[in-house]
Amino acid sequence: MAPYISLATSLLVGLLTVGADAAFKPPINNTLEPGVETECKTCPYSLCTNKAFYEYDTQVTLVCWTRGTVIDGDATWLRTSDNCYVTQYDLVEYSGEYETDLSYCGKASEEKHLTYDEATVKYDSECNICPDNASCETIKYQKPGTDLTVTCWTDDGEAVIDDTTWVKTTDNCYVNQIHLEEPADKDILDNCGPIGFLQVNYTDTQAAPVEADELIQKPASGQTKIKGASWSHVQQRAASPEPEPVPLPAPLAEASAELHKRYLINITVGEDYAFCHQKPVGTSKVMKKYEFGTGVWMQCYESTDSTVANESYWYKTTDFCYVREVDFFESLFDQYRFPACSLFE
Repeated sequence: MAPYISLATSLLVGLLTVGADAAFKPPINNTLEPGVETECKTCPYSLCTNKAFYEYDTQVTLVCWTRGTVIDGDATWLRTSDNCYVTQYDLVEYSGEYETDLSYCGKASEEKHLTYDEATVKYDSECNICPDNASCETIKYQKPGTDLTVTCWTDDGEAVIDDTTWVKTTDNCYVNQIHLEEPADKDILDNCGPIGFLQVNYTDTQAAPVEADELIQKPASGQTKIKGASWSHVQQRAASPEPEPVPLPAPLAEASAELHKRYLINITVGEDYAFCHQKPVGTSKVMKKYEFGTGVWMQCYESTDSTVANESYWYKTTDFCYVREVDFFESLFDQYRFPACSLFE
């Protein structure tokens, strides 16, 4: 009986939203586009938190339509019987018109309900489409000192130095909080909700201008609620050609097909001393020295054209200086798919 109760409740909510004077049209069943997994959001905008995550071939019951983030030129979003919203782009093509065959969800459905907080990047970091360094595609590379606006948090991401908390930014991607100056403020931010494995959709995703938006502060919790008109005013991820891959050094390229990105990474000094230079060159000023057996955290690698022996590859540490690859017991190229420092410039 539970599914029927849920559907009946959703229909009742839709009817109350539209208004008692309007005839609420019957729901429509559809299925996710083959090969598509998607998030069902608490409001019809890409930055909204998730109420559900639909896997391949999920059948959904569509209750009503509304407007939100413009995706591939279309602002139509659909409320499902789970009382959350999906874009029609993620569904099998419908032969009719949702705006005609379903009732409008009501003006209240177009409001944005988002929480915001400010954050600053501490270490070179990737912002990924989902909270995982191993398999989720990178949307942005962010260097230290970059100011971010974050909208929600999750504890269900891949661990980075035993920390599984990630935050979602207004670039619609996730950063592990260990890369930030301060951890996520869970008293201010909403939880992101269920998140699955996502892939980048290289279609146009844009935000149309909005009139008369207002910020409503909540002093008690520090939350900020955005009440908007019909369109999202937050710039979403736009379609663009996939970036050209950065050439990998020979030892890394050889193993890259089998390895995963995992960083920050701790490796061990294998010489009496490992000198950490201001720049990736042996004649540069020494900023710090690490003794034999010391574990050092690494951010990225630098490949140079140096003809000096053992100065071709350098590692940038969390002390923001560079150590030669040969000064460690382990080589990152043997174990990890590790990012080039140039990606964060």
